[in-house]
Amino acid sequence: MASPEEQRSKPRKRDRVKKLFEDRFGSRTPSPSPSRTTVAGGSGTSSQAAPDVVIPSPLAKNANRSEIQSHQEGTAHVEHQLAGKIYEGVKTTLRKIVDVSDVFPPLKSVAAGLLVICDTVDAYGENKQEFNELLKRVDVLSKIMVSCPPDVSQEVKDRFDGLLRTLEKKQKILQAKVDPTRSGVERVMLAAQDKQELLKLTQEIRFAIEIAMFDAIIENKAQTLQIVSGVHWLKERINVIEDHAGTMRTIERTVQSLKRFNTHQKLGMVKGAEYSNAKRGDECIPGSRVSLLAMLLVWATDPSSPHLFWLSGLAGTGKTTVSKSFCSQLNDRGLLGATFFCTFKEADKRDVYLIIPTLARILAEERPAFGDELEQILESDRSCRNPTEMKLKDQYLKLILLPAEKTFAPDELLVLGVDALDECNDQDAVRLFIAAIMSQKPRIPLKFFLTSRPETSLRESFESSTHHGWLRLHDIEADIVRADILLYLNDRFRCISEVYTYYQANWPPPEIQTIVNVSGTLFIVAATMAAYISTSSGNCLKRFQELVQPSANVQLSGIEALYSRILAEAFKDLEQEEENVICFCLSLLVTAQKPVSVNTYAKLCGTDTMAIRAAFKSLHSVVQVPDKDCDDAPISIFHASFVDYLTSEKLQDKKWSINKCSAHHLVAELCFKLMDSGLYFGISGAKTSYQSNENQPMPLQIEAALAYACTAWGDHVLYAGVNKLLQVKIQEFVDAKKVLYWLEALSVLKNVSYAYNTLWQISKVSI
Repeated sequence: MASPEEQRSKPRKRDRVKKLFEDRFGSRTPSPSPSRTTVAGGSGTSSQAAPDVVIPSPLAKNANRSEIQSHQEGTAHVEHQLAGKIYEGVKTTLRKIVDVSDVFPPLKSVAAGLLVICDTVDAYGENKQEFNELLKRVDVLSKIMVSCPPDVSQEVKDRFDGLLRTLEKKQKILQAKVDPTRSGVERVMLAAQDKQELLKLTQEIRFAIEIAMFDAIIENKAQTLQIVSGVHWLKERINVIEDHAGTMRTIERTVQSLKRFNTHQKLGMVKGAEYSNAKRGDECIPGSRVSLLAMLLVWATDPSSPHLFWLSGLAGTGKTTVSKSFCSQLNDRGLLGATFFCTFKEADKRDVYLIIPTLARILAEERPAFGDELEQILESDRSCRNPTEMKLKDQYLKLILLPAEKTFAPDELLVLGVDALDECNDQDAVRLFIAAIMSQKPRIPLKFFLTSRPETSLRESFESSTHHGWLRLHDIEADIVRADILLYLNDRFRCISEVYTYYQANWPPPEIQTIVNVSGTLFIVAATMAAYISTSSGNCLKRFQELVQPSANVQLSGIEALYSRILAEAFKDLEQEEENVICFCLSLLVTAQKPVSVNTYAKLCGTDTMAIRAAFKSLHSVVQVPDKDCDDAPISIFHASFVDYLTSEKLQDKKWSINKCSAHHLVAELCFKLMDSGLYFGISGAKTSYQSNENQPMPLQIEAALAYACTAWGDHVLYAGVNKLLQVKIQEFVDAKKVLYWLEALSVLKNVSYAYNTLWQISKVSI
């Protein structure tokens, strides 16, 4: 114990702290605290060596406490000096960019913003490890910017613009936390909540730089951030490497996966539900949605954040595009578990009871250890014999939580994504799905990312709990969304040669800004207008110039007015028979149980494929029609809001108005008509009745249109209401031999259960 004299000679703790902070803030000399990372390479490194940021080897497990402490102190001192040198070098480079970047203004603004942000974050003296991670990215980014030529590609310009918008937003938030009139001591004495917010801001800025300028690659348990290919002027290869040995496991595929085929079949075998399915649309244009994606990555990588995040948004705000981009970012970082993108277009992708089994199957395929645990549960637990028919709460517990908790490490982050929950057909089941996830918090960092429209049933489910993160996409500041829409439209119209060639000398033309103003905060309006202008059936340049005129009547009415304009043009100057074909096509488009091909449309309608293509000729901006030589490819809509528009009660006086019940009735009758003419004895083509379908000399098959009629007529009847006319049709069908040929066709389609389920459901309704 120190003597009274020694105690008096020592400065008080309060004075030491005050002097430390005042010295720090007065001199502004950065002194980063110890970090796990070092920078390899320098003045002594050969020109061939890549200046990568690497991770030092861990300490030996048998080192004693004093050795560890000595090692840590030595490492901290070296890293402290090295980080300080890097920081000073980065600031010098950024100041140089600010002084000489008049040719490309965004570079100057980005550099200036980074200077303010780095100084502000460093000034608080908190979260030094996170600051050093940010500093590594800023270091590489500064090397990119200082050598940036004036004639960079538009994509690179877009990336810098997107990063700049994010940095400006974060800088304002940071500066709001900093009062320059306060003393250094006062500025660092932050509340715990403020410190947490600063940490998240630092992480969001780090992720924003990664999203804008790097591609993330996972290899050998390490994440490598590679500069995007558009930065061709940087001759030296610069990568940022992060060690994930403690948070990732090597994922190996084993022979055992072959044994799981039967197990996977029990889980529904839904195909094409993953985010990577090209039919789900594109990801965000590079440089757009940077701030939003960075914020989502902070949630995903924070073990203490809520295990559920709900991204809601009005129709057309770009939820699915954001979701695809976020899942891609997670996948690049090794954090994505599995995804299920719902769509009302396909029956198995709008069934809530297939979501969790499909996620479990994908996890089992990608992570064999999870598959082993899941297989044991399915084999040993009698309640799991039919996973797709289990209660949703039990599905989540037994198919996801239990095998995950036995498989994944406590620090192994994993995110499951489900997009467009509002497109599922059973909203009561959706409520139960959300309740199952919210009520059972995982004991490991397993997270769920959900998106949907803010429908009443979904809002009520989420409002009943506070244990989740959420963001309403339509509440994001309008100027940020409009900037992203402008970026998107610049990219789209630059690809339309007639428009770009005409305006190339003064690009971008003012018409694009007009379309941005018309779109408001709805990406679907911008996308639909761009598709309408670029369609091959019209004069692209003329449409581009006319659509932005006041007479176009879309300035204030949004997507509905645009849909109205497109359909009015499609029905203009048509014969009655031509109108009837379009109405049939729209009826089938709205009611089809899955997207069907041009050939199937033609055979159900009793016409040829040319008539079907003619009917859709003026609708390519809202309907995806396959190329001319692909009549077996499906027709589908671009966005669910088009179906909402067609079936709106406000359109009852329009030629293109669709009543769902009437449309289902029409399609049901056409299914019966096709089955009456197409079903016959031996429809399967089987050469002998002594062999099973699988062992026939030739593969058995049913023509696509007939296959659709055989497996969808019951759904159309039920949705139509099983009225008297349809009851007569059903009775005639069941009493005739055709019903036996129908069963033969279903056996080839491996869907005999459809007969039992359909007839049973119809019998309940008809009683």
